[in-house]
Amino acid sequence: MKAGNIVKIRTKRYFDRQPLWIIVGKVLDFSENWVKIDGKGIGFFHAKADPVDIDKETRVLLLPRENIAHIRILPDDYDITDIKVERVGFRYYLKIKGADDASLGEVAEKT
Repeated sequence: MKAGNIVKIRTKRYFDRQPLWIIVGKVLDFSENWVKIDGKGIGFFHAKADPVDIDKETRVLLLPRENIAHIRILPDDYDITDIKVERVGFRYYLKIKGADDASLGEVAEKT
């Protein structure tokens, strides 16, 4: 990863049923302790009818590396102003033109 990369970052979850928090954006800077990114957050809330909530505007975020579960580098031309999400079965995916879609998370079937 380097400054200028477009990335999808999934944060760690520390307790059962904790909402997923995913950030998609452009890396501005990073160190061994943190990542500075200009992007949008995607909240994934299991209890809602539509569990995916995408920020309307981009913002600058500082993410501690210890809170990052994983980072996926996206294509350089990925448009963070037009994030598209698709549900396939119980899983949600970030649509990525010209590459494999990125998994966001899974929801359990309602009973």
